[in-house]
Amino acid sequence: MRNRIILLIISLFIALRAEAAMVRVTGVADGRSVVVDRNGKAETITLAGVAILDDTSARALLHWTLVGAWVSLEPKNGGYLVYRSPDALFVNRELVTRGFARATLPEVPPAQHVVVTYLGTINPAPRTAAIAAEPKTKAPARGTGSGTPRRSTAPRSRRGRPK
Repeated sequence: MRNRIILLIISLFIALRAEAAMVRVTGVADGRSVVVDRNGKAETITLAGVAILDDTSARALLHWTLVGAWVSLEPKNGGYLVYRSPDALFVNRELVTRGFARATLPEVPPAQHVVVTYLGTINPAPRTAAIAAEPKTKAPARGTGSGTPRRSTAPRSRRGRPK
């Protein structure tokens, strides 16, 4: 019984926290605001945590990435953190990453680390040993450079070469 009550409380908390419903973006108001369709009504949403530096470029980016797309909205400090669906692109951070805005919230700045994939170590053999280990081959026949004396096995034409 106790587990059921705890599960009920957690599910109610999640349901109340799930205010971040999916809405469709219908337009861009300016470099910091988008127009969404919420329950059949147009509503202007302001992005939280960004101070726009280049309004024209920010507006173009928002138009290109969001118009017609579904987004998830998370309320934050009088604005919204916007995540595009289905790829979860964090739009607020994308504006900062591309240099069109400056971050004003700690959640928005891009990560400052470089992603590195470790593929192992390389321990090449010394150059002299590698050269000595190579088998000796005979020189290719003169001709095309591919080791064949002629380019084709077809008989030569009767016409002579142009002079």
